[in-house]
Amino acid sequence: MSSSRKLITVAILVVMVVAVWWLADMQDVDRFDISSPAEEDPIVPSVVTDPEPDLENWNIEDFKAFFVEYRLQRDRVRGKEQEMLNQMIDNPNVSEEAKKQAEEQMLKLIDMMEKELLVENMLKAHGFKDAIFFYRDDMVNVVIQAENLSEEEFLQIAEMVSSATGVGIERISVTEHTDR
Repeated sequence: MSSSRKLITVAILVVMVVAVWWLADMQDVDRFDISSPAEEDPIVPSVVTDPEPDLENWNIEDFKAFFVEYRLQRDRVRGKEQEMLNQMIDNPNVSEEAKKQAEEQMLKLIDMMEKELLVENMLKAHGFKDAIFFYRDDMVNVVIQAENLSEEEFLQIAEMVSSATGVGIERISVTEHTDR
């Protein structure tokens, strides 16, 4: 991907996240664990990479709502994570090492957002109604809005996701989410 195209993609991603975050009502999601160490100790960020979403309030039987609600929740959490990392980066009381760690986490977050957008839109472009991409601990899970996928379709999805993410096919799980 060319540098200017990557920059445009990141800019669009940031605008989309901010727009969705602004439109969605904010919920308190505890994703950050920043302890208050002694004054001589530097502040070190600790960001939970992927907490379990609160699925109790989701009506996952409503297949259309599942995909929309998950994206809204993900965007809210990501927005808060980005805000917290930016605050740490801009805080003069945070050590240079902690700022560097926050910047690295921000870059990882942006990379993850790019992969999510790429995979989800690539699957839609190949004719699947909708898709959600989950990445955690070098494992990928993809939820596809579809019914009765063939073995060939499962393999096709896994190969597309593998080529986009660099994760081996054996570490990719594909799940159907039907409209029943």
